[in-house]
Amino acid sequence: MALIESLFAFFVVILILVAVHEYGHYAAARACGVSVMRFSIGFGRPLVKHVDARGTEWVLGWLPLGGYVRMLQTDDDEFSEGDESQTFNRTTAPRRIIIAIAGPLANLVLATVALWGVLLLGSEQPYAVTGEIEPDSIADRAGLKEGLLIVAVDGRDTPTPAKVGAGIIRRIGDEGELVIATGRLGRPDAPRRNYRLDISEWSTDEAQTSPFESLGIGFSGKFIVGSVVAESPAMRAGIREFDRILAVDGQPLNSVTETIDAIAARPGESVPVRIDRAGESRDILVQLASQAGGRGILGVQLARQHVRFGPLEAVPVALSETYEYSGLLIDMIGKLFTRQVDTSGVGGPVAIATVVRDSARLGATYFLQILALLSINLFLINLLPFPLLDGGHVLMASVEGVTRRPLPSSVQLVASVVGIAFIALLMGIAIYNDVAGLLR
Repeated sequence: MALIESLFAFFVVILILVAVHEYGHYAAARACGVSVMRFSIGFGRPLVKHVDARGTEWVLGWLPLGGYVRMLQTDDDEFSEGDESQTFNRTTAPRRIIIAIAGPLANLVLATVALWGVLLLGSEQPYAVTGEIEPDSIADRAGLKEGLLIVAVDGRDTPTPAKVGAGIIRRIGDEGELVIATGRLGRPDAPRRNYRLDISEWSTDEAQTSPFESLGIGFSGKFIVGSVVAESPAMRAGIREFDRILAVDGQPLNSVTETIDAIAARPGESVPVRIDRAGESRDILVQLASQAGGRGILGVQLARQHVRFGPLEAVPVALSETYEYSGLLIDMIGKLFTRQVDTSGVGGPVAIATVVRDSARLGATYFLQILALLSINLFLINLLPFPLLDGGHVLMASVEGVTRRPLPSSVQLVASVVGIAFIALLMGIAIYNDVAGLLR
C-alpha cells in the first residue's frame, strides 16, 4: 500500500511540475511567434492526443517522467520556405532566450503560488524549543541547554523548527561560527542570548543526513502549555501558559502523547506534576478531574503558533520565502560543485516519492511546501549552463547574439555530448543514492 501511495504521489507531483514548466515554454513560444508542433506530458506511446485549431498536438504519454515542447525547425517536414521567423532555430537570439528561460520561470511562479497557498491555509506550528543536548557535542560546548527557545540563526528570525533547520542547512560545508539566538516563550520582547557554535570541525557527511543531530541539538517533544481552561485542575494548581510539563507522578515524560496518556491514566487522583517555568523546575500538586469514560483531565491546551495570512498580506511573504528558499538551494548547489558537501544528499525518484507521500499524508499545507521546494529545485537545475538544459540554450543563444553568427555544428555536437554526460552523471548519482537508501 505504501508503494502504491508513493508512486501515485510521485506521478501527481511530476505531472504538475512538468506541465507548468512546459507550458511556460509553450506560452513564450506562442508570444514570440514560434510555431509549436507538439506539447507532450510524458514520453512514449500517447494515451491521449488532441490537435487544436493551430495544429499543435497535445499529448499525454504513458511514461509520465518528463515532457517536452516540440517547436518548428527548418529541417522539419512541416517547414515551408518563408516560415523562418516561425522556427525556433531561425528566430532571433533574444527570442530563443525568452523561450528557454520561460519554463524555469514558470516553476518559480508555481513555487510562489504554492507558498502563498500555504500561508493562506495557515498551519499550527510548534515552537522551536531545544530538547536534550548531546554531551560534548558542538552545541554542548557552546553552552546550549535543554528548554531554550531558538529565535534566530545567524541573525535571521526562526520562529519554527523548519526555519531553524533552513538556517542550519545553509551553513553546511562552511567554517567559522554558527550563531544561535535564544529568547523566552511568551516573551517576544525578552533579551536574546547568543550561543556561538564552532563549526570548523562539523562533519559534512553527518550534517547532510541529520543537521540537528550532528550539532548535538534535539528539539523538545515535551508538552508546552498553551491556554489554561478556566476553573480547571491546572488553573487551581497554578499552572501557567508556556509551562513545560516534565513529569507526572515522578514519571519523566518526553513527548506530548506520553503526557496525555499519563494524565488520562489518573482520573480523580492527586498527583505531583513537575514543570519547567522560565528555566526553573518546580513540583506542583494537582487534583486531576475525571471525564466520562474514566480519563483524567488537567485542563490545558497544547501551545502552538497559528501562522496564517490574508490573500494580500500573504503575497510579499510568499515572495520573500521563495527568494529565501532559492538562495538556500543555490548555496547548496554551489557547495556540491566546490566539493564543500558531497553527493550523498542528492535524491532520485525513490527519495522524492517518499517525501511527497509523507507530506501528502500530513495534509495540504505540507504537500504544498514540498511542491514549492521541488519546483524551485527544477527552476535552478534547468538554469545550469549545460546543453540540453534550458540554461544551455540560454548560453548558446547569448553567444550567438554577441557573435552575430550561429555556433558551428561541431561545437553544438560537443556541447550536446557534454550536456548528456552531465545529466547521465546526475541521474546516476541520484539512483545510486536511492538504491543505497533502500538497502540501508
